[in-house]
Amino acid sequence: MRAWRCPGQPPQPPGNDLSVEVAGPAPEEGRHDTSWGIREVVLGIAVAIPAVLIAIVVVAVATDALSQAGVIGSLSGRSSKSILPFYNLATTLAFYGALLAVVAFFASRRGGPLWPQLGLRRPPYWVLPLMPVLAVALQFLTGLISAALSPLLHGMTNPQGCSISQGFGQDAYLGVIAIVVIAPVVEEITFRGFIFGGLRGRLGTTWAVVASSVVFALAHTLSVGGSILLLGPSLFVAGVALALVYEKTKSIYPGMVLHASFNLVAVVLIFLTSTAGNCR
Repeated sequence: MRAWRCPGQPPQPPGNDLSVEVAGPAPEEGRHDTSWGIREVVLGIAVAIPAVLIAIVVVAVATDALSQAGVIGSLSGRSSKSILPFYNLATTLAFYGALLAVVAFFASRRGGPLWPQLGLRRPPYWVLPLMPVLAVALQFLTGLISAALSPLLHGMTNPQGCSISQGFGQDAYLGVIAIVVIAPVVEEITFRGFIFGGLRGRLGTTWAVVASSVVFALAHTLSVGGSILLLGPSLFVAGVALALVYEKTKSIYPGMVLHASFNLVAVVLIFLTSTAGNCR
């Protein structure tokens, strides 16, 4: 680089160049900017909806065909009704498998390392033990919100309890696999890694938190039906907490632990209170 000097100043001897090269800002360590943006996020959501519905239909058709052929009964020794928990687990696998495939497709279209951009980076390890504690506090807070809204909605109750308890019945461990293991992993990659990550660089952190949390709440409330007003605010708060954890830690793993712990508390409460016996 050329060294500038004032008129009349003698030139610097070789090897004694005092010029300072101006460089741009150093890259922020651990930042989670992504190669995709709003366009990919919108297209991903639009494609994911029919993709997961098709996956569910495929499982339903395959299960019905196997049941009609007597294959399921001969393999399991169970009636069609008693295989419902296994059917729900298969549906969960198909649903989240399709969702993850769509996310991976749209997140990889512009190149770059896919999984690190989706937040799969080593987290600060001291954060992980705090996540179950935060999950209990978050479960308490969201419970208070729903309890406050229920009287205003003519005593509406959370339909997810009946859906889970009836869907898995005595095979509660299958519910744990589906709700505590599979769902948090794929949902954090989807809602925080893909949606929040893709919106953050274009909308800024605040609006990306809000938008991704709205999508998170809508996706959950619409899937159980008739509970947007009751569950929407609670799930929005949960989405905000999960997005902020990702923003602060630059890793999706703490959010996975928080999400899994949050769901575990809910599942344990559902099965311990025998919700299935109170469902109509």
